[in-house]
Amino acid sequence: MTRRAPLTGGRPEWDHAAAMAPRNGRGGGWRKSGLRATVVALAALALFIGQQIPAAADDPLQDALRRKEELARAVTVSRQNAERYKQAANQFQAAVDNANARISELADQQAAAQTEAESLGFAIQIAEEQLALVAFQLDETKALADSLNAQAAEEQRQLVAREDLYAKHLVVTYRQALISPLEMLLSSHTLTEFANRVQQMIFVNRQDQQLANEIRSLRADTAAKLEDTAGKQKEILGLQDQIATQREGLAADKAKYDQLVADMQTALDQTDAQRAFADANRSQAVGALSAANRETANLNAKLEQAEAQYAMLASQLASKSGLGAFNGSKLAMWPLVGPITSPFGARWGGFHNGLDIAAPMYTPIRAASSGQVVTVGRPYVAYGDTAVVVIIAHGYNFSTLYGHLDDSRWPPVRVGQFVAAGTIIGYVGMTGWTTGPHCHFMTIVNGQARDPRPYLP
Repeated sequence: MTRRAPLTGGRPEWDHAAAMAPRNGRGGGWRKSGLRATVVALAALALFIGQQIPAAADDPLQDALRRKEELARAVTVSRQNAERYKQAANQFQAAVDNANARISELADQQAAAQTEAESLGFAIQIAEEQLALVAFQLDETKALADSLNAQAAEEQRQLVAREDLYAKHLVVTYRQALISPLEMLLSSHTLTEFANRVQQMIFVNRQDQQLANEIRSLRADTAAKLEDTAGKQKEILGLQDQIATQREGLAADKAKYDQLVADMQTALDQTDAQRAFADANRSQAVGALSAANRETANLNAKLEQAEAQYAMLASQLASKSGLGAFNGSKLAMWPLVGPITSPFGARWGGFHNGLDIAAPMYTPIRAASSGQVVTVGRPYVAYGDTAVVVIIAHGYNFSTLYGHLDDSRWPPVRVGQFVAAGTIIGYVGMTGWTTGPHCHFMTIVNGQARDPRPYLP
């Protein structure tokens, strides 16, 4: 015989109880019939639930719920990691935009470069910026690939855990399915216990459906992340190749730039050497110029002393010529035609008492007016002045002097000779203190040198 737990309180009963006398009346039978109807209804409900929803044991159900909550928290953490990576990706894009702006600025500067070295220098800066950008992209891509790998691994772990949990649920559900609803009802101590077990089976069924959906979603998401990771790995290889190529090009550009800089430095060194040489020559030239200026000043001083004596000599000789006073206001002609290289007046800190009229060597010099030749030769050779001079008196108070005449073609006139205006009295030379062929022409009036120009036509 099998002893069963009673549904209500009271003494335990046995299946084969003592026979009771039959009741002819219907009074009191409503209680048994009502209890029987309740049992049948609950059994039908349990049978329906048992057919629609698998049952589970109490302890495995609690364990499944606890593990599901842990997996839900893990999914939340994974989503937070994805959000952080999204923010990092935005920062990376900002860095890329800034790098592109810098590269564009360098490109503009390269276009405006003035020399090949300057242009190449900007090109190297651009290449370095691009290389840094690609390296940054490589780091970020590696970080993304690592993140995707980590997320895929975490989701794979979650998938395995969910599949394991779902498998355990199926085992428990299968075991519970072997228990009929009636046996579940009869094994429950109270109706409340029976209702709780039914409610738990409903909850487990819903959780199993949600778990199955999550497993499908995790499988799809994990497969997508693994595919993205494979793509990122290919992208990493491409970026590494690009970096290697850019580094080779950058190394070549730097070598060329270094050569250009070295060539420029060599040119600068040569220029500095030439500049130093030029400075040294300039210093020598300045020194020589100073010496020449001093020599010129010295010669000029001697020349002025000699020419000053010329005026005194001409005045004395004119006064002894026996000629009358010069009553003309103008000379008849210029002694020769040529540029005036030194006028009458102040010169080089001294005083020039005549006109220097330049002309080629051996150019004929003519008498500016008629008169008597009173000097031919080197009147002051005793004082170091070797200039050949001709002096013509046009009156006892007026004379003209022609200096620096050539001595290889000696003047064709003699002292005491009367000459007419235009008579050749000598030839242009460089005797005495002079720097070039010319005629020193003087007019001496009343013993003093005067500017010849007012007397010339």
